[in-house]
Amino acid sequence: MMLESLYLKLLIFGMSGNMHEYSIDVDRNKILFVLAALSILISGLATSFLNNVIDSIPFIGFSVSIASMGIFGLLYSLFNKFIWKTKLLHQLGIVQTPNLNGTWRGEFQSSYYDFEESLPAVLIIEQTWSKICIRGKFNHSKSSSYTTSIKVNDGGGTKLFYSYFNDKDPEHYKKGMSNHRGYGRLEITNDKLDGRYFNDPTNNKNHGALQLTKSN
Repeated sequence: MMLESLYLKLLIFGMSGNMHEYSIDVDRNKILFVLAALSILISGLATSFLNNVIDSIPFIGFSVSIASMGIFGLLYSLFNKFIWKTKLLHQLGIVQTPNLNGTWRGEFQSSYYDFEESLPAVLIIEQTWSKICIRGKFNHSKSSSYTTSIKVNDGGGTKLFYSYFNDKDPEHYKKGMSNHRGYGRLEITNDKLDGRYFNDPTNNKNHGALQLTKSN
């Protein structure tokens, strides 16, 4: 199972698509303010401590200053990549951004098959506090997101909206479907994603439903 998951990630990540910024209906300025305040405090304390150490050393006649912007950059990087995922921060309501990182497996039904078949589907979501990329693997194609929006204060649970590029596997070009753009609208309930997708009708008129469960 681990080797299968690794192969799947390599396969999906092989297609074009990078992490992009996403919108969310929560106020992030409070966290940025706290990080800025901590940066100024740490900068002042570190500068004072180092200068006291230097003053205690004979024949050294200079002082140092720790830039708060450098401290802010370090704190932001740590928070953006790691700290925001801390469960305690979510439980206390300090961070309201849902952590969607992981592999989501399940199935989809398409209008192309008149909704008569359930086919395998996988979404791999890579996310930081500020950026995200949603990559998918389906029966004959792969997809990658280019815009994303998360709603947590819209009533009725957390919702994920994203636009994607879909690349058809070369060996399936003769099946009548083409590369296209599309739009996904999913609802998040615990470790489940359920919703619908709609392709750009100028390239592909098909649409369908998705049911996925987080596997790791």
